[in-house]
Amino acid sequence: MRLFLAAISLLLAFPAGARPALEKPNVIVILLDDAGYGDFAHTGNPVIQTPNLSRMVRDGANFPQFYSGAGACTASRYAMLTGRNHLRSGLPAWAIGPDVKRYIHPRELTIAEGLKAQGYATGMFGKWHLGTPNDKNGMAVEALPLANGFDRWIGTNVSNDYETGSNLMQGPSDKNTPVTGYEMIESDIDQNVPLQEGLTKRYADAAIGFIREKKDVPFFIYMTPNMPHLPVHASAEFKGTSKRGLYGDAIQEIDANLGRIRAALVDAGIEKNTLIIFTSDNGPWIQFQNTAKHPRYDEARLLIGSAQPFRDGKASTWEGGQRVVGAWCWPGTIPAETVVAEPASSLDVLPTVFSLTGAKLPEDRTIDGRNIRPLLGVEQWQGAVPDFRFIYADSTEVNAARFGPWKIHTKIISQTGNMYGFTASPEKPLLFQVEQDFSERIDRAAEQQEKVKEGLAVIQAFKDSVAKERSFWDQEGK
Repeated sequence: MRLFLAAISLLLAFPAGARPALEKPNVIVILLDDAGYGDFAHTGNPVIQTPNLSRMVRDGANFPQFYSGAGACTASRYAMLTGRNHLRSGLPAWAIGPDVKRYIHPRELTIAEGLKAQGYATGMFGKWHLGTPNDKNGMAVEALPLANGFDRWIGTNVSNDYETGSNLMQGPSDKNTPVTGYEMIESDIDQNVPLQEGLTKRYADAAIGFIREKKDVPFFIYMTPNMPHLPVHASAEFKGTSKRGLYGDAIQEIDANLGRIRAALVDAGIEKNTLIIFTSDNGPWIQFQNTAKHPRYDEARLLIGSAQPFRDGKASTWEGGQRVVGAWCWPGTIPAETVVAEPASSLDVLPTVFSLTGAKLPEDRTIDGRNIRPLLGVEQWQGAVPDFRFIYADSTEVNAARFGPWKIHTKIISQTGNMYGFTASPEKPLLFQVEQDFSERIDRAAEQQEKVKEGLAVIQAFKDSVAKERSFWDQEGK
């Protein structure tokens, strides 16, 4: 009888249809917009409270050397979803507006497409920023998420700050506005304060609904809040909750909704079947760090985040532009309180997730990311991880590269115009050892000429690869 009762208890502990943890795990990627490395309690912020993210870090793996794939919106999102540096995309800028002709090319393979081929349900909840149907591209429906592997989407086509053309949409829908399969919920949302205040919760509600609906099948969720990108907003429930002001309110609301998502996984009995990755698309928008009065953002200097202890922020080649929070949590699989000391980036997400789910990497193109599964502290996932080789680029050219602990600058990029007393060129680059000197203060180029040559070779090899392969758009001559 006791054996019978024990067996019944084990059965009740697992929901009907529950899969073994390693069999087609669910994957949730949460990608914030313009959040700085220093905006969270576990990275040292003294006043912004993020207990759910802190718990996620304790329950899983913290990546203190994690990088976004690029220093601005579109480029970073392309890198996340494809595992490829944005200079391979053929897109004309690292942040494309709603009137740009090109969009993510139909031949690109996204995480969503790879997992959908493995039988996953796929949902996206938040900002897209990889293309918009417009007159220049013939109102191409291929520009939006449903043509790129997602079964469901609600979100904005671009950032929430475009004065015209930033729209809240959803699909699938038979409303067919502005294109077949979609519904325009609200157009030109830049000044629509009530709508913007509700975006973070709207996306989390949709993600939680998707979890409940799809709990018995493998699923992929890509949740991309518009916050804390300017204009910064928070719902009434969170306004005034942070000592950091409205910016802190917005971060704390995101954290609270992370907690709601994790609770939904527990309630559905699939917490141990689910990998969650939490990061940001780039560093904080410090272009406005001294703006006391902005016509649209008011005291903008208080509405941007912190990249500290790193230099500069969004759209720069300094570490603050792309060094971002990185947390991976998979209870029961990734050991609690794992710290991954090696550098990694959002480019590594696609190849790692594909290795975990059985999806196949394409063989007809370069994937810049690496399978970093052996870094996650799981005993059965032993093996070598390729050396870290990471390219920093703006819209059109390479400006820097990291290789091991070294970083070489051949051009300094900063929206602030502050060069911090340095100059850099291919002929006279800067060289920093960014594990010892993570604020990039001490130029070692003169004393480390062999490392300078190695860094220049990394950059040249990447340039040669891009020139030889060309983007799918350029291959087609469009």
